[in-house]
Amino acid sequence: MEKKKVVIVGGGVSGLATAIYLRLNGYDTLLLEKNHVAGGACIGWERKGCYIDGCIHWLIGVNPKSPMYKLWEQTGALSPDVGVFYQDDFYTLDFGEGKSFTIWSDLNRLQAELIAFAPEDEKAIKKFCKLIKRFERIEAPSEKPVDIMNILDLLKIGLTMCGDYYYVSKTSKISCEDYSKNFKNPYVRRWIAEHMTADYNLMSFLYMLSHVTSNNGGIPEGGSLALVKRMEDKYASLGGKTRLRAYVERIDVENGTAVGVTLKGGEKISADWVVSTTPAEHTLKDLLGDAYKVKDFEFRFEDRVKYPIYTYTTAVIKVNADMSAAPLSHKVHVEDPVVLETEHRGITFRNYSYDKTLKAPDGNCVVQITVAGNDDMYFYWKKIKENGEYAEKKAAISKQLLEIYLRYYPELEGKVEIIDVITPMTYERYLNGRNGSFQGFVHTSKGKALMQNGRIKGLKNFIFSGQWVLRSGGLPPAVMTGKFAAQRICKKDGVKFRAE
Repeated sequence: MEKKKVVIVGGGVSGLATAIYLRLNGYDTLLLEKNHVAGGACIGWERKGCYIDGCIHWLIGVNPKSPMYKLWEQTGALSPDVGVFYQDDFYTLDFGEGKSFTIWSDLNRLQAELIAFAPEDEKAIKKFCKLIKRFERIEAPSEKPVDIMNILDLLKIGLTMCGDYYYVSKTSKISCEDYSKNFKNPYVRRWIAEHMTADYNLMSFLYMLSHVTSNNGGIPEGGSLALVKRMEDKYASLGGKTRLRAYVERIDVENGTAVGVTLKGGEKISADWVVSTTPAEHTLKDLLGDAYKVKDFEFRFEDRVKYPIYTYTTAVIKVNADMSAAPLSHKVHVEDPVVLETEHRGITFRNYSYDKTLKAPDGNCVVQITVAGNDDMYFYWKKIKENGEYAEKKAAISKQLLEIYLRYYPELEGKVEIIDVITPMTYERYLNGRNGSFQGFVHTSKGKALMQNGRIKGLKNFIFSGQWVLRSGGLPPAVMTGKFAAQRICKKDGVKFRAE
């Protein structure tokens, strides 16, 4: 086969995975990334001598027995030499007045903790923990996409997942808020109902908890930036080419076929295939000039209630103290809310002292203080920025978040310094994400699960990849869809796909 050239737009985890798998199959690849470093949403940066991790809170697929681990290993992200931090305490919830409990990664310990806290809910708690245990067996099919499976592949999937499908389907249609009504204790109810954004579905909550309790959710040593660097090194070792600060302005189409891209400034790059790993809305409306409509995305773009996004407002602080005894993730409920687009009473402190390889001056560590939100939070900050009040508001909010933190850690008075502030506008600027999102659409109980096949009707030699085309996104869908994009291209070109 004549070596074909593939241009991959976006140098995040999915772009790197796509490029790596295509290089393994003999393609000439060029990875284009608009920022000065690769990584996309999986990124970290430095402020005042401190490393700030912008992504990995926990990663699915760190257990070598997991099918997902194979993908991380094949793309260089993980290996036996890479240390993984497994959290004993996934997070601690603090409602004030001594009302506090910890979500432990050991399921038996978690069950005992919850029963001790809410004995009136013992039966419901045991049933809930049994569901978590059931979900420990469920793995997303990562070998190949359904659209290129043969009959034997489909039978195998059907036989291995027939029982799983019942639980996935049933719990996908239940919101965490509705499920929380099974519990009498108001704090347990609040934990489940308010874990994520409105109408978050129970399946996603169980799936997350089950990977932590099965030791398949952990944090790779060095955080997000180190993981991306390992993938970059793998790609470079295969002879792959990358260009940073290469902003793709449009995908060039001739007679219904993608033939390359045009960069900002006018430079044209031709290709036999174009893969876009950037957010679907940016790809369709900006890179393709709104010339194509994809049903899987259009109704999601139009309905922000059923298909909201995740975003954050975060104050990052440098702490001149040993924080190793503090919870890794400490979620507190405050009576005096942080007021943005709405009142926020739930605040999360994330303590990064667990990883001694993360850069910080001697005796210091980084803590992130976060308020979670959705599209409405983005539109709030967008208006603030348009009014010219962005810097002033960031300073005021970060000061308020720091004051809240010091109420819980008063001994740190005089030992803390705000070193950065992250808002939805930050995510929009760096990721071109929908409404300041760092992930895909939230999988709500009323929304449909997303499994887009990577293609656009009427456009040849183009493939979608990335977290926006599979369920609610994240790093596992990013690496999976990178592999799937390479497999679809190989199948179309008659190339026998190899993964190693």
